[in-house]
Amino acid sequence: MLTIFDVTKINMLNSPDIPLGKRLGHIAKKYVGIMYKSLNHLDIGTNFIVLILINKTNNTLTQQELADSCGMDKTNMLRAIDQLEEKGLVERQQKPEDRRAYVIALTQQGKKIIPVISKSFRVLNNKALEGISETQINSFYKTLDMIAENIASLPAEDVMVSLKKTKK
Repeated sequence: MLTIFDVTKINMLNSPDIPLGKRLGHIAKKYVGIMYKSLNHLDIGTNFIVLILINKTNNTLTQQELADSCGMDKTNMLRAIDQLEEKGLVERQQKPEDRRAYVIALTQQGKKIIPVISKSFRVLNNKALEGISETQINSFYKTLDMIAENIASLPAEDVMVSLKKTKK
């Protein structure tokens, strides 16, 4: 439930004077926090994103490709994979065409939790897009793609955005 203070903060974010990245970051932070909480019983932290990507790409990505797809650096991806491997959710499999490379694959146990993660995404997406027409939703996604394309070639520093739970 939003308090008056929360609504005021959100309305302040609607100002065109606020950088677009700040607005998107605010939404992303809340979104990931909701997903984290809804999947807390799985004890996978924010690694639900990694598991979904592995599943969507049919276990074909190497550690580096997975890191690039998630926007994570190599070290953090290694840590995430190690944690998921310890929980029996993923495994490293030697890539047939390159004996030096390994793909990250879901185990049977990992495959079992994908429907739970996918359902959480569906429920949250439905809530987030509630009251928005299908035409507006399609336009929204096209707009996001266009924004990403527009800034893709701009020079930028690599920055790390942490998706760790804060301590209260």
